[in-house]
Amino acid sequence: MLLKRLRLHNFRVYREQVFQPARGLNLLVGPNGSGKTAVLEALHLMSAARSFRAKREAEVVKWNQDGCRIEGTFQTDSGHPRDLSLSWSRHNGEWKKQATFQRDEVARLADFLGCVPLSLFPPNDLSLVSGSPSVRRKYLDLMLSKMYPLHLQEMSRLKKVLSSRNALLRQERPLAELKPWNTLLHQLSVSVGGRRQKLVAELAEACQQFHSELTGTERKVKLEYRPCWPESQDEFQARLADAYERERQMGSTLISPQKDELGIHLGGKSLRTYGSQGEQRLVALCLRLSEARQLAGQKNEQAILLLDDAFSELDLERRERLLHLLPSFSQVLLTSATPVDLPQVEYTVHEIRQGEVVS
Repeated sequence: MLLKRLRLHNFRVYREQVFQPARGLNLLVGPNGSGKTAVLEALHLMSAARSFRAKREAEVVKWNQDGCRIEGTFQTDSGHPRDLSLSWSRHNGEWKKQATFQRDEVARLADFLGCVPLSLFPPNDLSLVSGSPSVRRKYLDLMLSKMYPLHLQEMSRLKKVLSSRNALLRQERPLAELKPWNTLLHQLSVSVGGRRQKLVAELAEACQQFHSELTGTERKVKLEYRPCWPESQDEFQARLADAYERERQMGSTLISPQKDELGIHLGGKSLRTYGSQGEQRLVALCLRLSEARQLAGQKNEQAILLLDDAFSELDLERRERLLHLLPSFSQVLLTSATPVDLPQVEYTVHEIRQGEVVS
């Protein structure tokens, strides 16, 4: 898939801008704060429907404006157009977000997610390896929601089940009253957790391949999904019964997919605990490359890759190795605060100055 045209209206620092990247590698160059990352953020929104930067929806709207809009025109590998848009508007102090696909309004987020196979590597992606287990669960769940609308629906159901069950625990209700919720929790654990396990197994091979190609070594990268719940319903119910007193005291469910962990090892050691920042950052990049490949395979479309300042902490050899990997993606947008010389690689430069793409 290719991005043919991106229009930004009152989005971040942009008042009105049309951006038309080329096929292949596009280098976005400009000083910090000029709007490079905002372009990637807008494009990422077309795939994820939520910002990787903003804590509140209103943050994407240009200062002192009552709304904003982003529009993306894409072309599938078979040559068909695909039009998406997102807009934010404020009415009586409340913000509303609206999405369209092929110019028809989208009622459910599940119908918008994953329309564009795309992966983003942001500067703070070190947390994908070094952060809490919830960061890695979100990584898996967002990818699965793009691939399977059912996953998003089941995650919503899981959230409601846990909320209801936790409320009963805080009220110190007897174990018998929890049994209907325990049955639902087991069903969702098997479905959600099983889907995550399968995805991790598929990502593991690609992650190892990308790491070998970027480092020129055969150091073993191991991804391991570690569920905290048993698959057997009888054993699941028994575990919940054993944990009931602790859960009641804490007012929280201790056995569910939301307590699972994605373990990442390099050379037989926990990367989160023993890895250097350079090693963690490189494996995080490999996970994002693997995500792009996974989405491309599932959607049967070449993926778009967004690399925000990815070269800043890579040595020259690994920069060159990364450049050799990029032709496997239909389109790559790479940002840099300073001009970068990319020898023996064809690329298009876009200069960005204070909310304007000038070339």
